[in-house]
Amino acid sequence: MEKTNLKLCIFVPYLVRNIKNREMKVVSSREFRDNQKKYFDMVDNKEQIIVKRKNRAYKLVPVSDDDMLVEIPQEFRIDPYEVSPSGDMFWADKRNVEIVKKAIENKDQIAEKLNSTDALKNFLNTL
Repeated sequence: MEKTNLKLCIFVPYLVRNIKNREMKVVSSREFRDNQKKYFDMVDNKEQIIVKRKNRAYKLVPVSDDDMLVEIPQEFRIDPYEVSPSGDMFWADKRNVEIVKKAIENKDQIAEKLNSTDALKNFLNTL
């Protein structure tokens, strides 16, 4: 039993030291800014990067499609770059695209209805 405890006493600090060394790299914001590609590549290789700035720290993690589109139900998600060159997330929702298409199709009718400031405000709030 004592032999096992002795092995654990030697092995555990070694294991902890290796985990700490592999677990994350802490860099300054200036270092990160100067070598962004290097750190993004490291994150892509499953390494953890912490960027320290003043009294705060930020963890660099990749964003998945689900992270970006979390509020859009799966059945309404589309690639925003298919609709807009900017890739604005507004265009990632099919429902928004349909609303805008409908407004464009009915622009003459809408223009006739918008004869007051309140009517214009109400219309803009529906978009």
